[in-house]
Amino acid sequence: MVKVKDLLEILQGGIPTVRIIDANVPQENNRDNAGVMACEYLDRIALNKNYWRPFEDCEVVRFKVTHEVSHKQYKEKGLIPPFRPDLTAEYELGDLKQKTYYDIYIDGSTAGDDWKK
Repeated sequence: MVKVKDLLEILQGGIPTVRIIDANVPQENNRDNAGVMACEYLDRIALNKNYWRPFEDCEVVRFKVTHEVSHKQYKEKGLIPPFRPDLTAEYELGDLKQKTYYDIYIDGSTAGDDWKK
């Protein structure tokens, strides 16, 4: 099996965002954020080792690339907000923003004790 730290070495650098998700938490759809344990830009992971340390030895249960398209004026229009509005989108097209997430699913019960729940 592949561990989170091994997968992160393969996915070096770039703008996409990595999310660590507990595979044991049911999700109703792609917009359901239940079970997200960590979220950060891929190129910031090396700078923030302590944040990722509780997950690095967890086995990857599933890996998925998720694309999120949101409206720039989601608040004004009463639309569903992006998962992390504070993160910069990779692409902006007219009124839309597009963001890519690398979703790494783990067994959340195997995360290190210093994970902030």
